Amino acid sequence: MTIDHPPEPPAAIEQPDKPSTAPIADERDAFARKTPQTEEDRTQARAFIDGKIEMIRRDQHMTDAQKATAIADLEARRP
Repeated sequence: MTIDHPPEPPAAIEQPDKPSTAPIADERDAFARKTPQTEEDRTQARAFIDGKIEMIRRDQHMTDAQKATAIADLEARRP
């Protein structure tokens, strides 16, 4: 199949007649961090947040007050 000949979309998308009765389980504990954060983890997190702060500083669509609020929120999360 090439990009010139994409497949046809399905005729109809199936929708359930009623909501599922399947149980919903809280699995957060199963995926929780099992080991403490390393210095490398903290360094990467700081770099990620610093990048987001720089994006906010350059945003032409935000007011200075909006930027200050968003930056303060991110700085509070910096490890």
